[in-house]
Amino acid sequence: MEMRRNYIREKKILCGDSYMAVCLYSITPQEHKARGKKRKESSTDQKSRNKMSSLRKKQRKAIANFDKYGFFLTGTFEEAFLPDDILACKREVVNYKRRVVAAACKRFGVSRDKIRLMLWAVRKGESGRLHMHGFVECAGLSQNDRREFREMLEDLWRRRIPGTNEYEPLGTMNADRIDMKKLLGNDGTTQGKHGTVGYIYGHKERICVESKNLKLPVEQPPNDTKWSRKQLHTACGDMQNDAYWWGTRFPGWTLEKCVVYDPEELHQSDQRREDGWEVTEPQCYVILSRKGQP
Repeated sequence: MEMRRNYIREKKILCGDSYMAVCLYSITPQEHKARGKKRKESSTDQKSRNKMSSLRKKQRKAIANFDKYGFFLTGTFEEAFLPDDILACKREVVNYKRRVVAAACKRFGVSRDKIRLMLWAVRKGESGRLHMHGFVECAGLSQNDRREFREMLEDLWRRRIPGTNEYEPLGTMNADRIDMKKLLGNDGTTQGKHGTVGYIYGHKERICVESKNLKLPVEQPPNDTKWSRKQLHTACGDMQNDAYWWGTRFPGWTLEKCVVYDPEELHQSDQRREDGWEVTEPQCYVILSRKGQP
């Protein structure tokens, strides 16, 4: 029997209890045989692909750890406290993370593992000002406690005045409730298809600072037999934004967004075969939410 010339791989990644990402792309028979082995990245457009892969991973990590009860932070610096470079900005972000954890534990009596943070020291463009963006959430707080926590987040963007027990603000800190549509990138705003994390990745310089208790998305074993080439074309074409259709493909889940990539943007095959159609096939990246989530 002749070996199949093509396989469509379905790779599912569970992002906490509420979300799941699904990657759909064609692979070569050689990749199908060697599934599970580490793939060596081609050097062609490597930086761009690596950046987009890192962006998707960070977005999956964000939706696995933060929801509508968390806050999106934007912290700026007054001229007197503006860091000299991105590493100095990172130190301010690290110190801010430490202050937030200590203050929340003391005020609300929660353990450190209840406080999750994903922060970035960033600079927009070569001559842009250094500042901070990020997500934070403290589990188990009441509505009144969350209101107080929000005020605390804005107040802790500060520095002690040397030789005193007084503090002065580093600049302005805004703590806004997380909008999951913006985080997922399906709110129709200028943040684009990659949402809030995509906006952060639009900064020329960025360093991420995370708490150690963040949950990691869990990649499931790939399935190379569920999808046909025709079904892949349907997913990337007429049914791209059809929530009912995706619900039949993944019972118990609701479509949040579907992004169609040009060939090799989502995945690039190790083995390049001139007679293989997989090099020219579209690729699909889907995010779904679990039905019935609050």
